[in-house]
Amino acid sequence: MLNPGFFAPADLNQACSLLADEAIQPLAIAGGTDLMVRFNRHRRRRQETLVYLGKLGLDYIREENGKVLVGACAPLNEIAASPLIIEKLPLLAKACGEMASPAVRNAATLGGNVVNNARHADGVAALTALNAAVVIASTGGERTMAMNAFTGAPKKEKLSGGGIIKHFAITSLGPDETWAWEKLRQRKGESRSVVSVSMRAGMQGGKCTAMRLVIGCMAPNPFVSKAAAELMVGYEPGTALNKKVALKVLEECTPASDARASAWYREKVTAVLIERVLSQLN
Repeated sequence: MLNPGFFAPADLNQACSLLADEAIQPLAIAGGTDLMVRFNRHRRRRQETLVYLGKLGLDYIREENGKVLVGACAPLNEIAASPLIIEKLPLLAKACGEMASPAVRNAATLGGNVVNNARHADGVAALTALNAAVVIASTGGERTMAMNAFTGAPKKEKLSGGGIIKHFAITSLGPDETWAWEKLRQRKGESRSVVSVSMRAGMQGGKCTAMRLVIGCMAPNPFVSKAAAELMVGYEPGTALNKKVALKVLEECTPASDARASAWYREKVTAVLIERVLSQLN
C-alpha cells in the first residue's frame, strides 16, 4: 500500500515550507510524467510525501518589464501553442512542440523538464540557447540564477530551503535576431532527442553580430559553444565557414554513448545539424 502522504498547497510559502521539511521526505510533483513512470517502473512502496505544485498558479505565460515570463507549471503544449511565445520566442515554441508525445505534452511542465534535467531534456537546451533566467522561490526568499548556472549546480544547492522554480524570464528576440532549432529523434511519436542544436544569433548587414549556439544530449548538460561565437561574430555566414565552425564545436565536447546512440554517431550527426542550423542565418 502506498504512503498516503500528499499535500496540495495553494500558497507558495506553504509549499516551500513543506519541501524544506526533511522529516516528511518531501517530493515535488506537477505533471508527474517522469515521476509516476519512476514509481511504476520500480514498483516499490513510496516513502516520500508528495507536494503537488499544480494549485500554486505557476502556469502563466505573460510579458512583464520587457521579459517573457513562463511559469514553471505551464504545460508544454500550452507553451508551444501560446501566441506570445510563437511571436516573441519561436525557438521555445518549436522545442516544446517537439518534445515527447502529444499526450505527455498535455501534462508535462517546463519546470519539471528542467528540474529533472535528463540529458535529452529539450527544454533545458532551448532555455540555455535563449539565455533564460531561472527565478526560484524558497523559505529564504526569492533569487535568480542564469540557466547555465542552474543546470550545473547540485540539486540540493540550487533548490535549497524548499526551493521551487516560479518561472523562467526570457528576453524576446529582437528585430535583428534570428534563431534555429534542430534535433535528431529516434521516432516521431515518442520524440526524445538523440542530439539537438539550437541557436540564437544577431545579424546586421549580412554579418553575424552575436552567436549563442547550444548543443544538447552530448553531455549531461547542454553546453554553449565558445568556438561558434569566436568564429562567426563579425563574419558573413557561408558554407565553408559553417563547416569550419561545426568541426571546431566538436572539438569542444566529448560525445557520450548510451542506448539511443553511440558517441561516434552523435559526433557525425551533430556536425550535420550544426551546419544545418548555421545555414539558416540571414
